[in-house]
Amino acid sequence: MGTGMKFPRVAAIAVTLAFCAGLALAYAARPGGYGADASSDPTVASLPRRKAGVADLTEYPWQVQLATRADGNALPLLQADALGQIELRFSDRTMMFRGGNTHSMEYRIDGARIVSAHGGSDGFAMTLAGTAHERPRAIDDLLSAHLRPPFDYWLEGSGATQRLYLTGADGTRFILQTQDAAYGAKAEHVSLEAEPGLRACAVGCAALAAPTPSCLSVRKLRWVKYMPQPASDWFLLPKHAFDGRRSDPQRRQLLDTRHYPSLTGQACSLGIYVVDMVTDFDQIPNVEVHANTVSATAQHDAQP
Repeated sequence: MGTGMKFPRVAAIAVTLAFCAGLALAYAARPGGYGADASSDPTVASLPRRKAGVADLTEYPWQVQLATRADGNALPLLQADALGQIELRFSDRTMMFRGGNTHSMEYRIDGARIVSAHGGSDGFAMTLAGTAHERPRAIDDLLSAHLRPPFDYWLEGSGATQRLYLTGADGTRFILQTQDAAYGAKAEHVSLEAEPGLRACAVGCAALAAPTPSCLSVRKLRWVKYMPQPASDWFLLPKHAFDGRRSDPQRRQLLDTRHYPSLTGQACSLGIYVVDMVTDFDQIPNVEVHANTVSATAQHDAQP
């Protein structure tokens, strides 16, 4: 009877060990599991690498998603979080990282590398605007310490969801995505003038709903000699159409936005306006306001 009682217990232990071993193997086969990487999972398809020219680099603004030292340890202040992202923009000649200040370098492409146009590994210069806040200063210190050309670089994917990989001379690695990646489309930059106060409205795909005081009265602006001029009639936008920085609906403000069209294909959708910058109109120099018209004061030293 003693032997008969032991057998179920031994069998149970064996089953338990087999189950745990199965879990361990399953975990090890997962991307990120111990002893394995994403390539061990046949269901994960890596995006093809491709070479990038100046046109590829300048087509989109980029944002740092991951930043690591040469030893693989993270640089947390340079990674995307709820407080902001480090932005990288390319022009035909200049690459600019924006942290607390702007770090810029004249560059050229040399095969699979981005190199300083003037040679060497100290090609970046920082603007001297300065900041009194501790976090932006710390970000600037890290960028100054880790932006070391030349950079090995490549792209993965294409369009708004592609990624850019940069590895600096000191081994620091940056993984960047386009600024438009989260919205899946390329943005149109739109400047809006917003009147103070909320209006009752029923616009967009919810137009059949009862009007509620939840819309801003806005109009598009164009820029003449660096000053805003009306570029459309007034129209209503509901608050839910805005993302990004918050505006003050009780103040007359200029909203610098990125407009993303609807991805649903619905003609009634207004898309999303991501607000990058908010400025009170009384903070814009040399602008005269008459009733609902904005007119720019002539500036003799400005270029059209």
